[in-house]
Amino acid sequence: MTDEIFALVWVLSFGLYLLIYTYWIPLKTQKKIETWLMSEESNETLLASLSVITNQIREQALVDFEEFMIPQGRKAAIDFWNGAMGNAAQKLGETEEGSQLSLLHSMTEELKDQPWYVQAAASKLIPVIKKAAENKPTEKVTKLAHGKFGFD
Repeated sequence: MTDEIFALVWVLSFGLYLLIYTYWIPLKTQKKIETWLMSEESNETLLASLSVITNQIREQALVDFEEFMIPQGRKAAIDFWNGAMGNAAQKLGETEEGSQLSLLHSMTEELKDQPWYVQAAASKLIPVIKKAAENKPTEKVTKLAHGKFGFD
């Protein structure tokens, strides 16, 4: 085989390859696809594939919502309530009632690990202490204490 014959065979085979793969196969494939798309079988297949795609999109959206949006919303709600409660506590702390609530809160916080009978006695003593904090004369406070505990 000479170089001229080899070059001729190579050019012919490349031309045949180019003709088959760029024109004939795409044209035949296009005709087959068009024929299949016009058939009834394609309707069912396309509807089934659209259903699968839609379900996948829905599942992914749900996963994204659960992984990203719910924690972000929870954090935003917590931040909002923390800010609102902090502002309310700050405003309340500036009033007389707020200082009394702070005192009562600290007292009840101290009593939470005590036995039930200590807590019961404290629930009777807290109003007495509150009255004493209002600068009542000691006679009225002691009379109030006697009345609360059943001493007469």
